[in-house]
Amino acid sequence: MKSKIGVMNLIAFGVPVLASADEGGHSALHLSDFQRVLRTGLDSELVKIADAPDINQAADIPDQRGVHSKRRYNMRRRTNMQDSYMKDSHSHTITMPSFSPEHVWNDLVHHAWDIALTIKRNEHGGLSATDDPQVAHPCPFFVCSRGRKEQSSDTDSVQDIIIAFEKDSDESLLVSSSHNETCLILTTTAFKARQVMDTYEGSQDLAAMPLLDITKIHAGTVDEVSSEGWSVPYHDKQDRDQASNDTPATKNETEAMNEWERMVVVDFVPGLGGMKEEAQLLDVVNSMMSDIQDMAEVGWLRSMDKDQAEEFVIDEFLGEVPALSDIFSITSSLRSINDKQENGNPRIKFWQDAFKNGMESEHACSDMFSTLFVKPGVGYYSYDLVLNPGDGPPPQEYDSSASNPACVTSLIAALSTHPYVLSVKANFPIYHGWHIAQKLDSF
Repeated sequence: MKSKIGVMNLIAFGVPVLASADEGGHSALHLSDFQRVLRTGLDSELVKIADAPDINQAADIPDQRGVHSKRRYNMRRRTNMQDSYMKDSHSHTITMPSFSPEHVWNDLVHHAWDIALTIKRNEHGGLSATDDPQVAHPCPFFVCSRGRKEQSSDTDSVQDIIIAFEKDSDESLLVSSSHNETCLILTTTAFKARQVMDTYEGSQDLAAMPLLDITKIHAGTVDEVSSEGWSVPYHDKQDRDQASNDTPATKNETEAMNEWERMVVVDFVPGLGGMKEEAQLLDVVNSMMSDIQDMAEVGWLRSMDKDQAEEFVIDEFLGEVPALSDIFSITSSLRSINDKQENGNPRIKFWQDAFKNGMESEHACSDMFSTLFVKPGVGYYSYDLVLNPGDGPPPQEYDSSASNPACVTSLIAALSTHPYVLSVKANFPIYHGWHIAQKLDSF
Protein backbone atom coordinates (compact mmCIF):
# COMPACT_ATOMS: atom_id res chain seq x y z
CA MET A 1 0.00 0.00 0.00
CA LYS A 2 1.28 3.45 -0.89
CA SER A 3 1.88 5.68 2.11
CA LYS A 4 1.55 9.05 0.37
CA ILE A 5 -0.19 10.61 3.36
CA GLY A 6 1.07 14.07 2.41
CA VAL A 7 -0.50 13.94 -1.05
CA MET A 8 -3.58 15.85 0.11
CA ASN A 9 -1.91 18.02 2.70
CA LEU A 10 -3.82 16.02 5.29
CA ILE A 11 -3.56 16.11 9.04
CA ALA A 12 -4.55 12.96 10.92
CA PHE A 13 -5.58 13.60 14.49
CA GLY A 14 -6.10 9.96 15.45
CA VAL A 15 -9.62 10.63 16.74
CA PRO A 16 -12.12 7.83 16.22
CA VAL A 17 -14.69 8.56 13.50
CA LEU A 18 -18.26 8.45 14.72
CA ALA A 19 -21.10 7.60 12.39
CA SER A 20 -24.83 8.21 12.03
CA ALA A 21 -27.43 6.78 9.68
CA ASP A 22 -28.06 8.60 6.39
CA GLU A 23 -31.36 8.60 4.48
CA GLY A 24 -30.52 5.29 2.83
CA GLY A 25 -29.84 3.55 6.12
CA HIS A 26 -26.07 3.58 5.64
CA SER A 27 -23.50 5.02 7.99
CA ALA A 28 -22.60 8.63 7.30
CA LEU A 29 -19.76 10.73 8.65
CA HIS A 30 -20.45 13.79 10.73
CA LEU A 31 -18.75 17.01 9.74
CA SER A 32 -16.75 17.21 12.96
CA ASP A 33 -15.45 13.66 12.50
CA PHE A 34 -14.35 14.32 8.93
CA GLN A 35 -12.57 17.51 9.94
CA ARG A 36 -10.71 15.76 12.73
CA VAL A 37 -9.25 13.35 10.19
CA LEU A 38 -8.63 15.65 7.23
CA ARG A 39 -7.70 19.25 6.85
CA THR A 40 -8.90 20.48 3.43
CA GLY A 41 -10.30 23.49 1.62
CA LEU A 42 -13.68 22.66 3.13
CA ASP A 43 -12.69 24.23 6.43
CA SER A 44 -12.18 27.76 5.16
CA GLU A 45 -15.22 27.54 2.86
CA LEU A 46 -17.44 26.77 5.86
CA VAL A 47 -16.01 29.78 7.66
CA LYS A 48 -16.91 31.99 4.69
CA ILE A 49 -20.28 30.40 3.83
CA ALA A 50 -21.84 29.56 7.18
CA ASP A 51 -19.98 31.86 9.54
CA ALA A 52 -18.50 28.78 11.20
CA PRO A 53 -15.61 28.98 13.65
CA ASP A 54 -12.22 28.46 12.04
CA ILE A 55 -11.15 25.03 13.31
CA ASN A 56 -7.59 25.61 12.12
CA GLN A 57 -7.21 28.67 14.30
CA ALA A 58 -9.00 27.00 17.18
CA ALA A 59 -6.63 24.05 17.03
CA ASP A 60 -3.66 26.39 16.57
CA ILE A 61 -2.72 24.64 13.34
CA PRO A 62 -0.02 26.46 11.38
CA ASP A 63 -0.88 27.73 7.92
CA GLN A 64 0.43 25.17 5.42
CA ARG A 65 -0.74 26.87 2.23
CA GLY A 66 1.16 25.91 -0.78
CA VAL A 67 1.63 28.23 -2.43
CA HIS A 68 -5.21 22.13 -16.22
CA SER A 69 -6.52 21.43 -24.28
CA LYS A 70 -9.63 20.97 -25.58
CA ARG A 71 -9.52 18.62 -28.57
CA ARG A 72 -10.27 20.08 -31.96
CA TYR A 73 -13.50 18.15 -32.44
CA ASN A 74 -14.80 19.64 -29.20
CA MET A 75 -13.98 23.25 -30.02
CA ARG A 76 -16.87 25.70 -30.00
CA ARG A 77 -18.31 26.37 -33.47
CA ARG A 78 -20.09 29.74 -33.61
CA THR A 79 -22.13 31.46 -36.27
CA ASN A 80 -21.82 34.77 -34.47
CA MET A 81 -19.28 36.17 -32.05
CA GLN A 82 -20.13 38.80 -29.49
CA ASP A 83 -17.40 41.22 -28.49
CA SER A 84 -18.29 41.64 -24.84
CA TYR A 85 -17.07 39.81 -21.78
CA MET A 86 -18.67 39.56 -18.38
CA LYS A 87 -17.03 41.68 -15.73
CA ASP A 88 -16.52 41.00 -12.06
CA SER A 89 -19.47 42.03 -9.92
CA HIS A 90 -19.27 43.62 -6.49
CA SER A 91 -19.86 41.85 -3.20
CA HIS A 92 -22.96 42.62 -1.16
CA THR A 93 -23.66 42.85 2.54
CA ILE A 94 -25.83 40.03 3.84
CA THR A 95 -27.90 39.25 6.87
CA MET A 96 -26.72 36.71 9.41
CA PRO A 97 -27.02 33.12 8.12
CA SER A 98 -29.86 30.98 9.42
CA PHE A 99 -28.12 27.67 8.76
CA SER A 100 -25.39 25.68 10.43
CA PRO A 101 -22.10 24.28 9.09
CA GLU A 102 -23.62 20.80 9.57
CA HIS A 103 -26.50 21.88 7.32
CA VAL A 104 -24.02 22.94 4.63
CA TRP A 105 -22.09 19.69 5.09
CA ASN A 106 -25.22 17.57 4.67
CA ASP A 107 -26.14 19.41 1.46
CA LEU A 108 -22.62 18.90 0.11
CA VAL A 109 -22.60 15.19 0.97
CA HIS A 110 -26.01 14.60 -0.64
CA HIS A 111 -24.77 16.40 -3.75
CA ALA A 112 -21.62 14.23 -3.84
CA TRP A 113 -23.73 11.07 -3.72
CA ASP A 114 -26.04 12.40 -6.46
CA ILE A 115 -23.09 13.11 -8.75
CA ALA A 116 -21.38 9.79 -7.97
CA LEU A 117 -24.58 7.91 -8.84
CA THR A 118 -25.41 9.78 -12.05
CA ILE A 119 -22.18 10.59 -13.95
CA LYS A 120 -20.89 8.18 -16.60
CA ARG A 121 -18.48 8.23 -19.53
CA ASN A 122 -20.51 8.23 -22.73
CA GLU A 123 -19.90 6.80 -26.19
CA HIS A 124 -18.25 10.05 -27.30
CA GLY A 125 -15.66 9.66 -24.56
CA GLY A 126 -16.91 12.54 -22.42
CA LEU A 127 -18.74 12.71 -19.11
CA SER A 128 -22.53 12.79 -19.16
CA ALA A 129 -25.57 12.07 -17.00
CA THR A 130 -27.17 8.67 -16.49
CA ASP A 131 -30.18 7.24 -14.67
CA ASP A 132 -28.47 3.89 -14.14
CA PRO A 133 -26.16 3.82 -11.09
CA GLN A 134 -24.59 0.59 -12.33
CA VAL A 135 -22.92 2.40 -15.25
CA ALA A 136 -21.81 5.42 -13.20
CA HIS A 137 -18.14 6.36 -13.36
CA PRO A 138 -15.79 5.36 -10.51
CA CYS A 139 -14.67 8.19 -8.27
CA PRO A 140 -12.65 8.56 -5.04
CA PHE A 141 -14.42 7.45 -1.87
CA PHE A 142 -13.54 8.23 1.72
CA VAL A 143 -14.03 5.03 3.75
CA CYS A 144 -13.68 4.64 7.51
CA SER A 145 -14.07 1.66 9.80
CA ARG A 146 -14.39 1.72 13.56
CA GLY A 147 -13.58 -1.42 15.49
CA ARG A 148 -16.21 -3.14 17.56
CA LYS A 149 -13.69 -5.61 18.93
CA GLU A 150 -10.61 -4.68 20.90
CA GLN A 151 -8.61 -7.47 19.30
CA SER A 152 -9.01 -6.15 15.76
CA SER A 153 -5.72 -4.73 14.47
CA ASP A 154 -5.04 -1.81 12.15
CA THR A 155 -3.69 -4.17 9.52
CA ASP A 156 -6.81 -6.31 9.71
CA SER A 157 -8.96 -3.18 9.30
CA VAL A 158 -7.14 -2.07 6.17
CA GLN A 159 -7.26 -5.52 4.62
CA ASP A 160 -10.93 -5.95 5.51
CA ILE A 161 -11.82 -2.75 3.67
CA ILE A 162 -9.67 -3.56 0.63
CA ILE A 163 -11.13 -7.06 0.38
CA ALA A 164 -14.70 -5.79 0.82
CA PHE A 165 -14.29 -3.37 -2.09
CA GLU A 166 -12.41 -5.97 -4.17
CA LYS A 167 -9.34 -3.76 -4.54
CA ASP A 168 -5.63 -4.40 -4.65
CA SER A 169 -3.40 -2.91 -2.01
CA ASP A 170 -1.99 -0.31 -4.45
CA GLU A 171 -5.50 0.93 -5.27
CA SER A 172 -6.02 2.59 -1.91
CA LEU A 173 -4.47 5.35 0.15
CA LEU A 174 -4.22 5.11 3.93
CA VAL A 175 -5.27 8.41 5.50
CA SER A 176 -5.34 7.71 9.22
CA SER A 177 -5.08 4.79 11.61
CA SER A 178 -5.51 4.44 15.35
CA HIS A 179 -6.23 1.63 17.80
CA ASN A 180 -9.92 1.40 16.78
CA GLU A 181 -10.33 3.54 13.65
CA THR A 182 -8.96 3.32 10.10
CA CYS A 183 -9.69 5.63 7.15
CA LEU A 184 -8.77 5.02 3.51
CA ILE A 185 -9.36 6.67 0.17
CA LEU A 186 -10.08 4.27 -2.68
CA THR A 187 -11.61 4.54 -6.14
CA THR A 188 -14.91 2.78 -6.68
CA THR A 189 -18.46 3.38 -7.91
CA ALA A 190 -21.31 4.63 -5.76
CA PHE A 191 -23.22 1.46 -6.62
CA LYS A 192 -20.38 -0.69 -5.29
CA ALA A 193 -19.99 1.47 -2.18
CA ARG A 194 -23.65 1.05 -1.25
CA GLN A 195 -23.47 -2.65 -2.02
CA VAL A 196 -20.49 -3.06 0.30
CA MET A 197 -22.15 -1.14 3.12
CA ASP A 198 -25.30 -3.23 2.74
CA THR A 199 -23.44 -6.54 2.95
CA TYR A 200 -20.37 -5.76 5.06
CA GLU A 201 -19.87 -8.32 7.83
CA GLY A 202 -16.43 -7.44 9.11
CA SER A 203 -15.46 -6.91 12.70
CA GLN A 204 -15.97 -3.15 12.39
CA ASP A 205 -18.60 -0.54 11.62
CA LEU A 206 -18.12 0.85 8.12
CA ALA A 207 -18.91 4.31 6.74
CA ALA A 208 -18.26 5.50 3.18
CA MET A 209 -18.96 8.62 1.16
CA PRO A 210 -17.76 10.12 -2.12
CA LEU A 211 -14.85 12.47 -1.58
CA LEU A 212 -16.38 15.94 -1.83
CA ASP A 213 -14.96 18.15 -4.57
CA ILE A 214 -14.19 21.02 -2.20
CA THR A 215 -12.25 18.65 0.08
CA LYS A 216 -9.94 17.82 -2.86
CA ILE A 217 -8.74 21.43 -2.86
CA HIS A 218 -5.86 22.05 -0.49
CA ALA A 219 -6.37 24.44 2.37
CA GLY A 220 -5.46 27.98 1.31
CA THR A 221 -5.27 27.28 -2.42
CA VAL A 222 -8.31 29.32 -3.44
CA ASP A 223 -7.19 32.31 -1.40
CA GLU A 224 -3.74 31.90 -2.90
CA VAL A 225 -4.71 31.95 -6.57
CA SER A 226 -7.15 34.83 -6.10
CA SER A 227 -4.52 37.01 -4.41
CA GLU A 228 -2.60 39.74 -6.21
CA GLY A 229 0.73 38.19 -5.28
CA TRP A 230 -0.01 34.90 -7.03
CA SER A 231 -1.92 36.29 -10.00
CA VAL A 232 -0.17 35.72 -13.33
CA PRO A 233 1.11 39.05 -14.74
CA TYR A 234 -0.38 40.14 -18.05
CA HIS A 235 1.50 42.15 -20.64
CA ASP A 236 -0.15 43.66 -23.71
CA LYS A 237 1.55 43.57 -27.11
CA GLN A 238 3.46 46.79 -26.50
CA ASP A 239 4.86 45.46 -23.22
CA ARG A 240 5.86 42.16 -24.87
CA ASP A 241 7.62 43.96 -27.72
CA GLN A 242 9.53 46.06 -25.22
CA ALA A 243 10.40 43.00 -23.11
CA SER A 244 11.80 41.21 -26.16
CA ASN A 245 14.28 44.06 -26.62
CA ASP A 246 15.35 44.05 -22.97
CA THR A 247 18.27 42.05 -21.72
CA PRO A 248 18.00 40.19 -18.39
CA ALA A 249 20.32 42.75 -16.86
CA THR A 250 17.85 45.59 -17.55
CA LYS A 251 15.05 43.95 -15.55
CA ASN A 252 14.82 44.76 -11.90
CA GLU A 253 14.15 42.16 -9.23
CA THR A 254 10.41 42.85 -9.01
CA GLU A 255 9.95 42.45 -12.76
CA ALA A 256 11.87 39.19 -12.70
CA MET A 257 9.71 37.82 -9.88
CA ASN A 258 6.53 38.71 -11.78
CA GLU A 259 7.72 36.63 -14.71
CA TRP A 260 7.81 33.46 -12.63
CA GLU A 261 5.62 30.60 -13.67
CA ARG A 262 2.53 29.64 -11.68
CA MET A 263 1.81 26.00 -11.11
CA VAL A 264 -1.31 23.96 -10.29
CA VAL A 265 -0.49 20.48 -8.96
CA VAL A 266 -3.00 17.67 -9.57
CA ASP A 267 -2.82 14.23 -7.93
CA PHE A 268 -4.55 11.22 -9.48
CA VAL A 269 -6.96 9.01 -7.56
CA PRO A 270 -5.64 5.67 -6.25
CA GLY A 271 -5.46 3.09 -9.00
CA LEU A 272 -5.14 5.60 -11.86
CA GLY A 273 -1.58 6.84 -11.40
CA GLY A 274 1.64 4.99 -11.99
CA MET A 275 1.38 4.94 -15.78
CA LYS A 276 4.24 3.45 -17.75
CA GLU A 277 4.83 6.25 -20.26
CA GLU A 278 4.49 10.01 -20.44
CA ALA A 279 2.26 9.69 -23.52
CA GLN A 280 -0.30 7.79 -21.42
CA LEU A 281 -0.39 10.55 -18.86
CA LEU A 282 -0.82 13.22 -21.52
CA ASP A 283 -3.74 11.28 -23.01
CA VAL A 284 -5.41 11.19 -19.61
CA VAL A 285 -4.79 14.90 -19.03
CA ASN A 286 -6.16 15.80 -22.45
CA SER A 287 -9.26 13.74 -21.68
CA MET A 288 -9.70 15.57 -18.39
CA MET A 289 -9.29 18.98 -20.01
CA SER A 290 -11.83 18.03 -22.68
CA ASP A 291 -14.29 16.85 -20.00
CA ILE A 292 -14.20 20.04 -17.96
CA GLN A 293 -14.29 22.31 -21.01
CA ASP A 294 -17.35 20.48 -22.35
CA MET A 295 -19.12 21.02 -19.02
CA ALA A 296 -18.08 24.68 -19.02
CA GLU A 297 -19.45 25.00 -22.57
CA VAL A 298 -22.82 23.70 -21.38
CA GLY A 299 -22.81 26.13 -18.46
CA TRP A 300 -22.14 29.06 -20.81
CA LEU A 301 -24.91 27.99 -23.21
CA ARG A 302 -27.34 27.55 -20.33
CA SER A 303 -26.76 31.14 -19.22
CA MET A 304 -28.17 32.44 -22.52
CA ASP A 305 -31.76 33.00 -23.42
CA LYS A 306 -33.24 30.91 -26.23
CA ASP A 307 -32.71 33.52 -28.94
CA GLN A 308 -29.04 33.94 -28.07
CA ALA A 309 -28.42 30.20 -28.00
CA GLU A 310 -29.88 29.81 -31.50
CA GLU A 311 -27.00 31.91 -32.88
CA PHE A 312 -24.55 29.08 -32.17
CA VAL A 313 -24.02 25.66 -33.68
CA ILE A 314 -23.97 23.19 -30.78
CA ASP A 315 -22.53 19.69 -30.78
CA GLU A 316 -25.42 17.25 -30.34
CA PHE A 317 -23.69 15.17 -27.69
CA LEU A 318 -23.46 18.21 -25.37
CA GLY A 319 -27.17 17.69 -24.64
CA GLU A 320 -26.18 14.86 -22.29
CA VAL A 321 -23.37 16.79 -20.59
CA PRO A 322 -24.05 18.55 -17.25
CA ALA A 323 -23.01 22.15 -16.66
CA LEU A 324 -19.82 22.68 -14.71
CA SER A 325 -21.56 24.91 -12.16
CA ASP A 326 -24.14 22.12 -11.66
CA ILE A 327 -21.38 19.60 -10.96
CA PHE A 328 -19.46 21.79 -8.50
CA SER A 329 -21.05 21.36 -5.08
CA ILE A 330 -21.02 24.94 -3.77
CA THR A 331 -22.65 26.49 -6.83
CA SER A 332 -25.17 23.66 -7.13
CA SER A 333 -26.22 22.22 -3.79
CA LEU A 334 -26.08 25.55 -1.90
CA ARG A 335 -28.33 27.58 -4.19
CA SER A 336 -31.15 27.44 -1.65
CA ILE A 337 -28.85 28.90 1.00
CA ASN A 338 -27.88 31.68 -1.36
CA ASP A 339 -31.54 32.45 -2.12
CA LYS A 340 -32.43 32.68 1.57
CA GLN A 341 -30.03 35.55 2.25
CA GLU A 342 -30.67 39.12 1.33
CA ASN A 343 -28.49 39.98 -1.68
CA GLY A 344 -27.17 36.41 -1.59
CA ASN A 345 -24.29 34.77 0.21
CA PRO A 346 -20.98 36.50 -0.68
CA ARG A 347 -18.95 33.29 -0.77
CA ILE A 348 -21.42 31.40 -2.92
CA LYS A 349 -21.58 34.46 -5.16
CA PHE A 350 -17.76 34.44 -5.32
CA TRP A 351 -17.87 30.95 -6.83
CA GLN A 352 -20.77 31.81 -9.15
CA ASP A 353 -18.83 34.81 -10.45
CA ALA A 354 -15.68 32.71 -10.85
CA PHE A 355 -17.55 30.45 -13.30
CA LYS A 356 -19.46 33.29 -14.97
CA ASN A 357 -16.30 35.34 -15.58
CA GLY A 358 -14.06 32.29 -16.05
CA MET A 359 -14.65 28.93 -17.70
CA GLU A 360 -18.41 29.40 -18.23
CA SER A 361 -17.96 32.78 -19.95
CA GLU A 362 -17.98 33.42 -23.69
CA HIS A 363 -14.19 33.56 -23.84
CA ALA A 364 -14.01 30.17 -22.02
CA CYS A 365 -10.51 31.02 -20.72
CA SER A 366 -9.23 29.93 -24.14
CA ASP A 367 -5.86 31.67 -23.80
CA MET A 368 -5.23 29.97 -20.46
CA PHE A 369 -5.72 26.55 -22.04
CA SER A 370 -3.83 27.34 -25.24
CA THR A 371 -0.72 28.55 -23.40
CA LEU A 372 -0.41 26.17 -20.45
CA PHE A 373 2.08 23.30 -20.29
CA VAL A 374 1.95 19.93 -18.55
CA LYS A 375 4.80 18.56 -16.48
CA PRO A 376 4.40 14.89 -15.42
CA GLY A 377 4.96 14.13 -11.74
CA VAL A 378 7.30 11.49 -10.37
CA GLY A 379 6.03 8.01 -11.22
CA TYR A 380 3.13 9.54 -13.17
CA TYR A 381 0.97 9.67 -10.07
CA SER A 382 0.41 13.40 -10.57
CA TYR A 383 1.09 16.27 -12.94
CA ASP A 384 1.71 20.01 -12.85
CA LEU A 385 -0.21 22.51 -14.96
CA VAL A 386 2.27 25.28 -15.67
CA LEU A 387 0.65 28.67 -16.14
CA ASN A 388 2.59 31.57 -17.63
CA PRO A 389 5.27 29.22 -19.02
CA GLY A 390 8.45 31.13 -19.74
CA ASP A 391 9.17 29.26 -22.97
CA GLY A 392 5.56 29.17 -24.17
CA PRO A 393 3.43 31.48 -26.33
CA PRO A 394 2.09 34.64 -24.62
CA PRO A 395 -1.67 35.10 -24.15
CA GLN A 396 -3.36 37.48 -26.55
CA GLU A 397 -5.93 38.95 -24.16
CA TYR A 398 -6.37 39.35 -20.43
CA ASP A 399 -9.91 38.02 -19.89
CA SER A 400 -9.31 34.57 -21.34
CA SER A 401 -5.83 34.14 -19.87
CA ALA A 402 -4.45 32.80 -16.61
CA SER A 403 -3.97 36.44 -15.56
CA ASN A 404 -7.71 36.53 -14.95
CA PRO A 405 -8.18 35.12 -11.40
CA ALA A 406 -11.65 33.86 -12.37
CA CYS A 407 -10.08 31.55 -14.96
CA VAL A 408 -7.65 30.01 -12.49
CA THR A 409 -10.23 29.77 -9.69
CA SER A 410 -12.83 28.12 -11.94
CA LEU A 411 -10.12 25.78 -13.29
CA ILE A 412 -9.28 24.59 -9.79
CA ALA A 413 -12.98 24.08 -9.02
CA ALA A 414 -13.45 22.21 -12.33
CA LEU A 415 -10.52 19.92 -11.65
CA SER A 416 -11.87 19.13 -8.17
CA THR A 417 -15.10 17.83 -9.73
CA HIS A 418 -13.33 15.37 -12.02
CA PRO A 419 -13.47 11.67 -11.02
CA TYR A 420 -9.77 11.24 -11.86
CA VAL A 421 -8.67 13.84 -9.33
CA LEU A 422 -7.62 13.18 -5.75
CA SER A 423 -6.31 16.63 -4.88
CA VAL A 424 -5.56 20.05 -6.35
CA LYS A 425 -3.26 22.72 -5.03
CA ALA A 426 -1.46 25.83 -6.20
CA ASN A 427 2.27 25.88 -5.74
CA PHE A 428 4.47 28.84 -5.00
CA PRO A 429 5.64 30.58 -8.19
CA ILE A 430 8.48 28.71 -9.89
CA TYR A 431 11.14 30.52 -11.87
CA HIS A 432 10.66 29.45 -15.46
CA GLY A 433 14.24 28.55 -16.32
CA TRP A 434 14.72 25.33 -14.37
CA HIS A 435 12.58 22.70 -16.06
CA ILE A 436 11.33 21.49 -19.39
CA ALA A 437 7.54 21.01 -19.65
CA GLN A 438 5.43 19.15 -22.16
CA LYS A 439 2.75 21.16 -23.99
CA LEU A 440 -0.74 19.75 -24.31
CA ASP A 441 -1.77 18.79 -27.82
CA SER A 442 -4.70 19.96 -29.98
CA PHE A 443 -5.94 23.08 -28.23
